[in-house]
Amino acid sequence: MTKPTPDRRRFLGHTAAAALALALGRFSSASAAAPTTKAAAGFDPKMELAVQFSIGAAASGFFQRPYVAVWLEDAAGNEVRTLSVWAKTDPRGLRYLEHLTRWIGVTGSRQDTLLSTVSSPTRSPGSYTLVWDGKNDKGVPVAQGDYFLCVESAREHGPYALIREKIGVGGAAGTHKIAGNGDIGDVNASYRKRA
Repeated sequence: MTKPTPDRRRFLGHTAAAALALALGRFSSASAAAPTTKAAAGFDPKMELAVQFSIGAAASGFFQRPYVAVWLEDAAGNEVRTLSVWAKTDPRGLRYLEHLTRWIGVTGSRQDTLLSTVSSPTRSPGSYTLVWDGKNDKGVPVAQGDYFLCVESAREHGPYALIREKIGVGGAAGTHKIAGNGDIGDVNASYRKRA
C-alpha cells in the first residue's frame, strides 16, 4: 500500500470536510423544517359543559327508578371524569349497580372511590342538568379537544340504555344535541360560559 502524497491528503481532507458540512447542513435544515409539536390548550376555566337530559316514565304500572351514570371518556375509551352516579348504595341496592356495564368497565377498581364522592340517590322521571368544569377525577384540568359523553341507564325489571357520543370542548360556545335512547330522553351538551 502506497502512502498518500501531500496533495492527495489535502484533497481527501477537503472532500471529507465538504461531505461532513453537507451532511450537517441537511440535518440542520431538516430539523428546522420539521414542525414543532404544540401542546394542546387546556380547558378554558371560564367555560363549562352543561349536560341536560331527561328520564322518561313508564307508560303504565309500577316504575322502578333507574340507575344512571354520566361520565366523559377520552378518545381511547378511558374514563376522564364521572359527573354523577344515581344508585342505591345500600347492600341490596349495590347488586343492581352491575347493570351499568359500561361505567363499571371503564372505572374498574376505582368505582368504590367514585361512588363515595359522586353518587346520589336515584331520581324520579324528569329533566336534569349536570355540569363539567373541565377537570378529571383528580381535579386536574384536561386539554381542549374531543371527548365521549356517556349517559348510561339501567332499571330493575326494565330497559337498559347507553348513549355514547363524541363531543368537542374548546373554542366557541355551542350545543351538541344527541338523540335519546330508552329511559334517557334527548341529551343537550352545551359548551358555555360559566354561570
